[in-house]
Amino acid sequence: MGYKTSIRTYKIEFAEGHEFHGAEARVRGMTFAEYLRATGMDGGDGEDSAATVKRFVTHLVSWNLEDEDGPIPATEEGVNRVDHDLVLAINNSWIKTLMGVADTDPLPDNSPSGEPSPVESIPTEALSQSLAS
Repeated sequence: MGYKTSIRTYKIEFAEGHEFHGAEARVRGMTFAEYLRATGMDGGDGEDSAATVKRFVTHLVSWNLEDEDGPIPATEEGVNRVDHDLVLAINNSWIKTLMGVADTDPLPDNSPSGEPSPVESIPTEALSQSLAS
């Protein structure tokens, strides 16, 4: 008997202090073929922003969003009723999650903060003189 596989569903949520904290969505992952097309690793150009958001809408399973009329359905029609900043934030978080980079996973305290390399820099003039020789 073989291993039964399925496409994962990811829970998207925002950390405390984020402007959209409290909003949650469940978004289905991609097949490997979808991933290759989306990234251009299939030899194509990859997806632009519009195509990425369209794909997000087709993969949206559920969310906890409401407006003055009540729950907003997790459909294209529902997405069209939501503030675009929130839709883009959920979409971007989904993409980061698919890539293995979650906003809710902070870097450890001992992670370097992008400080200059401890290796001494070679002055540009010295390098250009060296190359000219």
